[in-house]
Amino acid sequence: MIPKLHILLTYFVSLFIGVNSVNAQQILTPLGSSFKDKLILNEDSEGEHTLGSGFFPNTYSESGYRLPDKDTTQGWIRRKLFNEHFIQIEGNDYFLAIDPLLNLTLGEEFLQNNTERVFQNTRGVQAFGEVLDKVSFYTVFYENQARFADFQNQYFLDRGEQKLKNGVYQTSNAMIPGGGRTKPFKSTGFDYASSASYIRYQPFKKLAVQFGNTPQFIGWGHRSFLISDNSFNFSNLKIDWKISPKINYTLIRGKQLNLFRRAVTNQVEAPFERKYFGTHYLTFNPISNLTIGFFEASMYLKDEAVTSRSLDPMFYQPIIGLNTTVGGWENENIKNLIGLNFGFKIAQSNLLYGQLVTDDLENIEYGAQIGWRSSNLFGVKNLFINCEFNFATNRLFSAENRRISYTNYNLPLAHTLGNGFEELVTRAGYEWKKIYVFGSSVNYRSDQSMRDKSALFESKEATINFNETIVSNNSFEFGYILNHATRLSVFAKGLYRISSTSLEGDLNNGILMFGIKTGIRNQYMDF
Repeated sequence: MIPKLHILLTYFVSLFIGVNSVNAQQILTPLGSSFKDKLILNEDSEGEHTLGSGFFPNTYSESGYRLPDKDTTQGWIRRKLFNEHFIQIEGNDYFLAIDPLLNLTLGEEFLQNNTERVFQNTRGVQAFGEVLDKVSFYTVFYENQARFADFQNQYFLDRGEQKLKNGVYQTSNAMIPGGGRTKPFKSTGFDYASSASYIRYQPFKKLAVQFGNTPQFIGWGHRSFLISDNSFNFSNLKIDWKISPKINYTLIRGKQLNLFRRAVTNQVEAPFERKYFGTHYLTFNPISNLTIGFFEASMYLKDEAVTSRSLDPMFYQPIIGLNTTVGGWENENIKNLIGLNFGFKIAQSNLLYGQLVTDDLENIEYGAQIGWRSSNLFGVKNLFINCEFNFATNRLFSAENRRISYTNYNLPLAHTLGNGFEELVTRAGYEWKKIYVFGSSVNYRSDQSMRDKSALFESKEATINFNETIVSNNSFEFGYILNHATRLSVFAKGLYRISSTSLEGDLNNGILMFGIKTGIRNQYMDF
């Protein structure tokens, strides 16, 4: 039945557009780390490395990555399961792909007295395509039920939505990084859904306009101090302008939410407080293997508990650095921060990268990153390693008015840990044909435990109680890639986490998981 449906779809599209081959060069690549790790040091079709601007996702033409080709010498079922997108229709002026997505994982926690198993039950579908080599689009929807380890549950519940009752905000439900707001599932699980989409128009080669709410990431590292996909999708307009072969300028304007319910409403359910977000990102390539990016971001106050205000006119100005020059680090309407992003390719398969960000030079609040990536390490094809050090002061990203802190959906908009930490990340992986192994070790000292990350979400003037925490989060994964198009894999994963806090003492977690999953997105649970 399904093969006949595929033939009918192909015939229907071909009635309007002649069928030939298509490159689909303006479609954006997946942001999942398994894709991004390969793209960063990928070679394009001409054998040259494409360092790019450090803004992800980028297009297939920018990355040098390829969509899967049809191999009609194989049977339809074999191609769809192991080689191609589930539905893949293409011609000389169009491309369309549709895929089911899933993450079916079951695990057991061994070192805690917990009789309930952890699990993830995610079902989704994505569709993307391109028309006339100028317009590309993407849409995805996920439905999830999950139960997590206790150390994860505590953080997700702490970041839940806030509702004012008798003058005090009370927390309800939870917020899953990269997942969305939740409702209870049975007694200890979460039920949540999310969607994302974009439409991108490139009228000519040097300009692209994109509108949607798909996740974005700036930097070549595992973490980012500028913009990360750690938080949640937000609606935005993005403009990319290639000013010259060496200079690129990206502008973003969007709307975000604090998960604080308005105190007064005439609606059935009180809406969340809105704030607006703007970014300017200018990159310069003085030589082919070096990219330097200059970054400015601004948070614009819109709603408070019972009042709203008109949007500041500075939201509309497009010049990098002007907001900070005119308004300083923070005033009653805007919070500004500036940053630097750089990547330097050494030889053919090594990359040195880093970031620096501040939102208050007067009080010396800053974050810094330095990292190294290597592919084909020691001449071994598909052997990958990534080492990265991150540091942030304990008031970075917070604001005097907490409603314009550098957050979205009550989660950090940049680094997973928020602020007040030193972190060392080591990641390594190897692929042989379709078999892969991957390991990571995340070690950090933080001023607050993840169950009480209030420093980022309270006013800079508030008194914060610090609870020093030391964590070592280590995991190892072994799997088999069924289909590279969506990174559909069967896998086994082990996690061992050691934490020590000044108030609660030591706690060890050991989890063993098995499952099958697609790998086109990220959810940062390594804390």
